[in-house]
Amino acid sequence: MSGNILAVVCAGCLVAPASAWAADDDPYAPLKLYEGRWSVVSDQDGKTTAVENHCARTGLFFACEQVVNGESAAIIVFLPHGRTADGQTYRTQTLTASADAPRPWYTLTIDGEQWTYAPDTGGKPGRERTLNQFTGPDKIHFDVQNSTDGKTWTTKMSGEERRIP
Repeated sequence: MSGNILAVVCAGCLVAPASAWAADDDPYAPLKLYEGRWSVVSDQDGKTTAVENHCARTGLFFACEQVVNGESAAIIVFLPHGRTADGQTYRTQTLTASADAPRPWYTLTIDGEQWTYAPDTGGKPGRERTLNQFTGPDKIHFDVQNSTDGKTWTTKMSGEERRIP
């Protein structure tokens, strides 16, 4: 699987309904909902990808191994980073089964029903992000977007995700 598709699958499938936890609750609670099987369908080509997440908290860290179309593809590590005006934040890191060099750390920000994954930019305007918009606990619409100025965003890929019982 290409790195770009894996990044979308990693960011897009590790989702949970934001309404399932309150701001004062355990910051790990939403991450626990990542466990399970998902079907990801790209709007561009209609291709379906099967993703299964095997997740666990190990002390301070929370990690999910992702199996994509039946093959172990990556482990995604989450580290709670606190609340900001934009929502609850987590630092995330993806390590691939092929032992590629890790990408830079990303930040996941949860604000209500919208979850945003973006690379850490050191305070500079962002140039890429993945938005997940929930329409219930088992359905998510995702948009992978780019920007030249960090303000105006263009969608380069989108799709739907559904939890598989």
